[in-house]
Amino acid sequence: MSNVSFIKILFFYPTLYYQNCMDAQSGDCFNNDWSNRVTNCAGNLFKGRFSHSDQISFQFNNILGLKFRFSFMVGKFDSWDPGDNYLQVLLDDAVIDTFTYGPYQGTSKCFNSDYPEYYDSKSYVFNLPIGRNSLKLTLKGSFDEDIDNESWGAKKFTLEILEPCVEFYSDCNFQGDVWRICNGNQTSQVRNIPFEFKSILIVNGIQVKLRDPKYHGGQTQTYTSNQYCLSSYQFPKYHQNA
Repeated sequence: MSNVSFIKILFFYPTLYYQNCMDAQSGDCFNNDWSNRVTNCAGNLFKGRFSHSDQISFQFNNILGLKFRFSFMVGKFDSWDPGDNYLQVLLDDAVIDTFTYGPYQGTSKCFNSDYPEYYDSKSYVFNLPIGRNSLKLTLKGSFDEDIDNESWGAKKFTLEILEPCVEFYSDCNFQGDVWRICNGNQTSQVRNIPFEFKSILIVNGIQVKLRDPKYHGGQTQTYTSNQYCLSSYQFPKYHQNA
């Protein structure tokens, strides 16, 4: 086996790609992800409060995967009227869910003492087309009264990659032609590689193992983070027409 050239990819998933505003002591609630507006409801930090047609969004770029799970906690504050008040979840500007709550649903915790608050955890699994490496998630409200009577907030944002990918590029700094491997532990012999690669885009939690007897003394090299320019490590053989 010492003379065999190969690429082996070990996918450890699901991979936690992103999280924000996770608990009451979480300083990241105050950064500009989603919104720079933060409220405190009985010691719980939320992005918010929001009302009327307020919406918050976050754009994810250079994200490698086929299947994802987006989760968050919504805070229903004060009096929501079902049918008139609702919150929507959008993926790339397309609605994937619409939900509402009753005006007396929950327990009084903060703000207007005449109406209760309710916390609810939401989770969505979705796929991206092969070749896509960006997505936008949006929370959008529809309310007809002011913020002191009906509003919402959100926290504990997480995005997990359920089926991750690795991308190999023909030039440094993720430029040129791209070759993508997704889904499951895979080993590729050198004859299946479409071009010599010089950079690798790797999601956290993935191991990329490379070996060729003509480089690094024939020792297997393991990478767990992005490689921006592998000028000293290129497979000498590849399939031009792969």
